[in-house]
Order: sequence, then C-alpha cells, then structure tokens
Amino acid sequence: MQKNKMQLARLLLFLSLVLIVLYATFKAVPTRQIRIAAGPEGGSFYAIALQYKKILEKKYYQVEIIPFQNTDEISAQVADDAAHVDIGFVANDLHGKNTGSLISLGEIQLQPIFIFVNRKEEAAGRIQSFADLRGLRLVLPPEKSVTSQTLLSIFALYGIDRNNTPLSFVPIGSGIPQLVQEKFDAGLFILGAESELMAELAKNQHLALAEMKQQAAIVRRFPFLQEVTLPNGIFDLEGKIPARDVKLLAASISVIAKKDLPPATTYALLEAMWEVHRSSSYVNGENEFPKYSSTAIHTSEFVNEFYRKGTPWIFSTFPVAAASILDAYLAPLLGIWFLLSIYRVFIQLEKIRSLTLSFLAHLLLCWLRWGIRKGRPLSPLARFLVEKVESAIEREEQGLPEVLAELKHLKQL
Repeated sequence: MQKNKMQLARLLLFLSLVLIVLYATFKAVPTRQIRIAAGPEGGSFYAIALQYKKILEKKYYQVEIIPFQNTDEISAQVADDAAHVDIGFVANDLHGKNTGSLISLGEIQLQPIFIFVNRKEEAAGRIQSFADLRGLRLVLPPEKSVTSQTLLSIFALYGIDRNNTPLSFVPIGSGIPQLVQEKFDAGLFILGAESELMAELAKNQHLALAEMKQQAAIVRRFPFLQEVTLPNGIFDLEGKIPARDVKLLAASISVIAKKDLPPATTYALLEAMWEVHRSSSYVNGENEFPKYSSTAIHTSEFVNEFYRKGTPWIFSTFPVAAASILDAYLAPLLGIWFLLSIYRVFIQLEKIRSLTLSFLAHLLLCWLRWGIRKGRPLSPLARFLVEKVESAIEREEQGLPEVLAELKHLKQL
C-alpha cells in the first residue's frame, strides 16, 4: 500500500511538471499573427504595410492590414486592447494622447507636404505662403487624417479656417480626381515622395507644385516637421518635372507598437523595417532610416539595442518558438544550472574528503601495526593522531566502523 502511494505521488508530481512546462512554453511562444493599422488603400502607409507583409510572410507570419481613412486615430487603435492592432504609423506630435501602452519602433522616412495649385493661381504669382491659400477652394484628405490634422495646425498659425476658406475633406481616391477636374483651386497631401499619385499630379499641365516660404519658422513650431528638397527632374528627367529643386516641408513618419509585443515579433518587424527603408529615396538618404526615436513615446531598451547591435543571436540563430522560450527562461535556467553545478562540486568535494580520510586512517593503521610488531609502545604523537582520526571518522554519517574499532582497540594498548 505504501509503495502504491509513493508511485502515485511520483506520477502526480511528474504530470504537474509536464503541465507547468507546457504552460510555460505556451506563454513564451508568440502568436504568428500581426495586425497593421495603415492608411487608405493607395496611400503611402498602406503601400509600406504591403512591403512589410511580403517580408513577414516569408518568416511565416500571418499579416492583416487594416486601412483607416482617419489615420490620425491610428495611435488610439494600437493603444486600445479591444482593437487587437499590433503596430501602426504616426506622422505627427502625440503629446496629449494616450501613449502609455505604446513604444516607438523608430522613424522610417520623411513624407513631404505636397501642395498642388491650379495653374491659373500659380501663374498669378499669388501662392508663395500658406497665408496665400486663404479664400481658395482647398481639398484635403478626411479631417481626422494625419495630413489634415497637421495642415489644420499650420493653417491656424495663418488664421485660415472654415469661416474664411472653403475646406473640403475628401478621401484621397476621389479628392485627387476632383482636383484634376479643377473643382478645387488647390490640394494638399502628405504622401511618400515616390507615390505614383504625386507623380501624376506633378506631370499634370493644369497643376503646379507650390513652394512655401517661412518653412524654417514652421519647423520651429512643429518639431515633427523637417525641410526637404525635391530634386529637379525627379518625377521625369526628360520632361524636367519638377523644373527646379523644390523645398518642401515633410512629416517624420514613425512606427508605433504595443508595449507588450513579444520580442520575437518585434525583432521580425524591425528587420522588415530595416530591409524596406535603409535604401535612399527621393528625399531620404541611404541608411538614414530607419532610426530610433522616442519623441512623445515611451522608450524601449531592447528596440534601442537593435539599432546599436542588430538582432540578438538567440533570435537570429534559433526558430521563433525556440528563441522565445530561451529568451523567456534562459536566465532562470542558467541560475538552476549554476546551483546544480555548485551542488555537484560540493558532492565531489565531500567524496574527496571521505576518500582522503579513509586513506589517512588506513595509513595510520599500517604505521601503528608496524610499530606494534616491532614491540614499540604508542607514542604521544601516535595517540594524538589516533584521537584526531577517530574524531573525524565519528563525525562522518557513514564512517569506517572496522577502522574505527581497531583504532580504539590500539589506543588502549
């Protein structure tokens, strides 16, 4: 009965350990699904997300791209646990927004603010400043988009509002055709310089790309903006479009993610960002992006470490599941290994001590027996050694009973 109870207890202990290991493994291995909050189809955010998707799917991730017309709300969607969005794109200041659960994965590029005006307005030489847009019929993307929120902030500096300027917020897919059809005097967009939509507008003979003055002053007001130069002929070298270098304001685009995004998933995203954005573009230099930035977003040491040293060897060497388990439990496993190593060393030292004591005890017996055969009485030194060895043997949990008995007998001679 007692034996059966012991076997049952061992079986329950073994099953408990198996369940603990399975649970720990399940918790450590990340899901292979990634949801990206992007802008509308046809926009730059969506195009970048498609590039990420292609790279990540080669790493066996399932990627879903969620388009948003109101791109200014992307940060809120990523921060909302109920939305189940992993990463998204931002292009403006996030101060005052809920960013406590977000981290920055880095800046990825600069996207210019393109201002295309009707040739009639441009020919009159009227459009040289944002102030000159007052009173014109302006078309912008949806009001809650990054583009419109950024431009409304700039308009406010010049006193432009709905009371003095007809502002229309239209999805880019229908806003651009209406601009081409001259239903508006000017259209304003924030898109990647490589966008085919912007190239088509630049080549349209009825539109002109405007260059605004006071850009340096605007950048001082809005640190997330920078000045860039669109090179002469970048859209069409033979047709010299644009006909000269054009200085534009540009928004710095960043990728944000949930703070609790698994390390393996984070490194996979960072590698995709690096592959997509490290090359030069129309307004970005080679290896200028991606780069780490924590402006208005909580920092992440391991993301910062990626930009300094690259992907850690665990994640670059092992499959995702194995790397995640090692990353989660390597420290405690090393601690257990260290303790077991100390225990093994202690056991070995105990064995060495026992063997040494046995050797010395037998050596002492041989010396005493030799003296007795010679008829020599025990000397004070011999008695002292016998007492020391006898005391040491008695302290052993498993002593040397035969040796101990003989030493006690010889001590009485």
